Amino acid sequence: MAFRSSAHFFCDHCQKETQFLPVHFAVALTGVSRSTMYYWMDRRWVHWRELPSRRRIICKESLSHPARPEVSIRLEIIRPKVSDSVQSRKLTRA
Repeated sequence: MAFRSSAHFFCDHCQKETQFLPVHFAVALTGVSRSTMYYWMDRRWVHWRELPSRRRIICKESLSHPARPEVSIRLEIIRPKVSDSVQSRKLTRA
């Protein structure tokens, strides 16, 4: 997917020249909300830089990398174990 409003800059984190996108394009590319993108930026989960105009742009390369292991969150479905005695009991109103 090519964006006309992107620019190439050297990314200090990637240590190479990469494509940088305006925040609204990065949001469209990832499918997350604008506030989520700023959350990621605050936690340095994505690489970004600020232009002289004070607009922020996002390194496209960092959007395709998973978070570092120490930062990633493991999501699990937690199912409480219900004992057989509770499962066999019927709920009634008193």
